[in-house]
Amino acid sequence: MTAEDPYHRAWYRRRPASRIGRELTYFSVAAALALVAVSTATVFISERIARSNALDEVERTTVRIATVALGPLVPGYLNGTVANRIEFERAVANRLRDPSIESIIVWDDQGRVVYSSDRRLVGEQEPLGAEVRAALAGRVVAEIDDSPDTTYRAPNGDPALEVYAPLPAGGENLVLEIYYDYDVIARQASRLRGEILPMALGGLVLLQAVQFPIAASLAKRVRRNDAERAALADAALESSERERRAIAADLHDGPVQDLAGVSYALSALRNSVPEERRAMVDRLAGVVRTAVASLRRVMLDVYPPDLSADGLPRALDDLALPLQEQGLGVDVQTGPLPPLGPQQAAVLYRTAKETLANVVHHARATRVWVTLEAEGAGPQTAVRLEVADDGAGFGPAYRGSPEGHLGLKLLAERVAALGGRVEIGDRPGGGARVAVHLPVAPER
Repeated sequence: MTAEDPYHRAWYRRRPASRIGRELTYFSVAAALALVAVSTATVFISERIARSNALDEVERTTVRIATVALGPLVPGYLNGTVANRIEFERAVANRLRDPSIESIIVWDDQGRVVYSSDRRLVGEQEPLGAEVRAALAGRVVAEIDDSPDTTYRAPNGDPALEVYAPLPAGGENLVLEIYYDYDVIARQASRLRGEILPMALGGLVLLQAVQFPIAASLAKRVRRNDAERAALADAALESSERERRAIAADLHDGPVQDLAGVSYALSALRNSVPEERRAMVDRLAGVVRTAVASLRRVMLDVYPPDLSADGLPRALDDLALPLQEQGLGVDVQTGPLPPLGPQQAAVLYRTAKETLANVVHHARATRVWVTLEAEGAGPQTAVRLEVADDGAGFGPAYRGSPEGHLGLKLLAERVAALGGRVEIGDRPGGGARVAVHLPVAPER
């Protein structure tokens, strides 16, 4: 298996359960919030609709009273006989039997009360309010008012529900004002809520009740698909591992052995050839040895060595060998290590390999120090891998974050996924330094 395979396999398997559970939680919370929001909006809208309907209804009632019940009797009340006045009073009394009507007032165009069911208000003079002027102009006005134009107050202390309507009176320019019981609004709202809320909220609850099982079913299907993909990934990784192992074995048992034999044969043949041809034999032997070294590096890339606590130091030595052959001084120091899981060893190996590759390509260094050792004790035991060089360093533009450096960012993410941390910065005395601190608690 390649060095990064254990990490990627573990990450792939950890992801689905937490992700799907979190999304189901988000879905449930969003559904609950939507239900609360719709409930609140429905109550608010039903109140507004109830108020509007109640005002429309009392406006229609007031216009009917003005034009049918009281309008024809007003001239007789103002200028007629006692019998006419009694007839008008009787008509008003009949209207007041309606429990929703609290008081009836008639205004003239000067703002004087010419009639009131409350006798104390008759003859009062008030400045013409906007509602009275609107009614004198022929419009019907309804409002809920905390400060009525008269001294009228509702018996229960509620605001006044006032309606103003033109009052036809045989040439007189009068206004009929009726105070209605404010509970008309409350009763209308209650009735409307009783009709609207069950339909709106019931439909939403039913929708959520249908959606949640569907969401849960989809989540199970996603889990099942993820499990199937994980199994396919495992199968692909195992197949890839077998192929890599077979390729590495074929290289080792075939071309590498053959070329090594050729190298030995050329060395043995050197003394049996004429002096002038020995230089050519030496060159051929050198080329063969270089080819053997190249094939060994290919074998390491195709199928890395044993990445256990015992095999990791040897693997680091193998990584250092090509750099040393290029003339770069590489000092590898390893100490006793605690037991390492395959993921932890793979991440350490991958970090060393990638960091050394960066040194070769970017650092312009002449010397590299690789240190692998244990640190801490007991539950706090960790492994520290440090790669430092004497090259150009990261420069003044670097701010200690791997952002913008894709390789370093991926490296930091791999280490963080196993609970470790990465220190990236300049080395004291010049050059760059990358240190990984990785806890080695038993894997779950």
